Amino acid sequence: MAEGETEKEYATRKAIERLRERFQELTTTLKENLESPSDASLRFCQEFCQILVEHAGRWKTEEEPLPLLEVYTVAILSYAKATSCLSSECENVPLSAHSLLQEHGNTQLHMLSAMAQEPGVWTNTTLCSILSNEIPEIDRVHEFLQMEGPTLLNMRIKHLIKQNRAEQAAVLAKMCSEYPEYEGKGNFKQTYLVCLCMTKTQEQLMQEIAQVDCKDGLEMICNLESDGDEKGALCLCSAFLERQLLQGDVYCAWELTLFWSKLLMRSESSADAFLGQCRKLVLLSRSVCHILFLIKVIQSEVKFFNV
Repeated sequence: MAEGETEKEYATRKAIERLRERFQELTTTLKENLESPSDASLRFCQEFCQILVEHAGRWKTEEEPLPLLEVYTVAILSYAKATSCLSSECENVPLSAHSLLQEHGNTQLHMLSAMAQEPGVWTNTTLCSILSNEIPEIDRVHEFLQMEGPTLLNMRIKHLIKQNRAEQAAVLAKMCSEYPEYEGKGNFKQTYLVCLCMTKTQEQLMQEIAQVDCKDGLEMICNLESDGDEKGALCLCSAFLERQLLQGDVYCAWELTLFWSKLLMRSESSADAFLGQCRKLVLLSRSVCHILFLIKVIQSEVKFFNV
């Protein structure tokens, strides 16, 4: 391995090198083949598609787009080198490969195409303006969002969060959540609210969730938990529950309290810590029902701690 290279990066590099070798061997065989041009071309096309599908299947577009982008780049360049030896029947090989990849689950090829059009992953001028909080004209924003697609945008937001750039992630997530074409796609609203939990004051957060129905909030919390983001789920659940407590509103209060207690149980290591968080909510409560709900979860959950 090269210095500073992780095992995963090394494995990816070796896989790409092997892909180049296989395509080179395939092209050499085509040029040296004694079969009829039509038969040789057909054999090349079949093996070309098989190799591409095999290698592209090693990565998921949503999780690792850059290795896939390199795979497709190598494939296109290799095909270009072989075109002079191919019969006219093979003109549609790239389209055939595209269809095969879609059948094998690689349905986000437009995302890779969008990335390939830029000199760098984060160099798009509209994106840079958004992340700098210098919001460009709405038409430019919409054009950028449409070009990127919800999958790539969601990946960008997650990357920003991992890099402790939650404020920038919040700006981008808000843009996506307000784009009409992405309504119901990508869970951008819940991501935006989670980012606010990390970056904004309690007052600002409450203002943002004021217009969100608690049932929608519960769905967001469930989505986060299903995705393995229990920290985000707890953060968002706490915000919605506190809103209901402060307003004395019992709508969805039991469901929120139950979710909150289950999530908190997983994050706290002692009964004292769990009870401490419960006390804070009791002090916020403006309804007897809320207090009774908290007492119920305390009775149910505390016994599971080693006390």
